[in-house]
Amino acid sequence: MGKGKKQSPNELIFLKGLLLSFGIYLLGQLLVTLLVVKGALAEEGMFPAVTALCLLSALAGGALCARRPVWGPLPSAMLCAALFAGLLAVVGILCWEEGIAWTGHGGILMLCSLTGGLLAGVLGRGGRKKKKRKIGAL
Repeated sequence: MGKGKKQSPNELIFLKGLLLSFGIYLLGQLLVTLLVVKGALAEEGMFPAVTALCLLSALAGGALCARRPVWGPLPSAMLCAALFAGLLAVVGILCWEEGIAWTGHGGILMLCSLTGGLLAGVLGRGGRKKKKRKIGAL
């Protein structure tokens, strides 16, 4: 058998990416809320900050999954971003009794999380170039 670290099962890679995305998102939400309460960020600037936070957290989790791809960098990153978007939807459904405005801010957050996964997959694809083999002379 080979030396080095053991490969984690496929499900754990996506779980790690999902937890990283959600952890960054929650910590960022706390920071944005603190900035609004302290007056450093206007209330009108809260939603753009949350959308940027959603994109960046999906990008971070997707990049983690794209570095150790199961089916390739893009599908792995997109699956992680879709899991993150699903988790945001479940939390939104469970926390707000009135429902989520999917055509308003809720839909924008879902699109931002999927865009973060797409960016992670595209950026995770680069950097791995195949080396050319030289054919020796006879």
